[in-house]
Amino acid sequence: MALKAVVANRFVQQLVEFVQKMETSKGQFTLAMLVPSESGLTDKWNLVLSAKWIDDQGRQPAIPMITSSLLYHLSKANVQKIERISPLSTNDSRVRDLVGEMEVVPGTAYRGQLFALTKWGIEEAIILAARHPSFSPNRQPQTVRVRG
Repeated sequence: MALKAVVANRFVQQLVEFVQKMETSKGQFTLAMLVPSESGLTDKWNLVLSAKWIDDQGRQPAIPMITSSLLYHLSKANVQKIERISPLSTNDSRVRDLVGEMEVVPGTAYRGQLFALTKWGIEEAIILAARHPSFSPNRQPQTVRVRG
């Protein structure tokens, strides 16, 4: 596993902020990463996202909400660098493999060359968040009182 912190450029910094804001309002991402576009264009990216809240809402219905948030947090020029948004289930084997190989808490972006990525045919990606799914810190366990 090879992870190196990405030297912050405006695009990556705006995406780190996007991830942090989305986690504050919706809940943790299991995985958030940028994968180079399959079209071969140098500055185009696929944004791969996985979260329990996406599973709950549905992957297709989540895309417009994610897009709206991207439009709000990223400059117009940086939004245009995202060619596609790909939501994946938290139960997807690719997500489990990647999260099982590392943990990255949002706040810093890492460029990674990982076995789990090469299995997908991806040489390198920018990891914005990767962690095992857990309960949202916003959700509190509810106590039930029983009369005896």
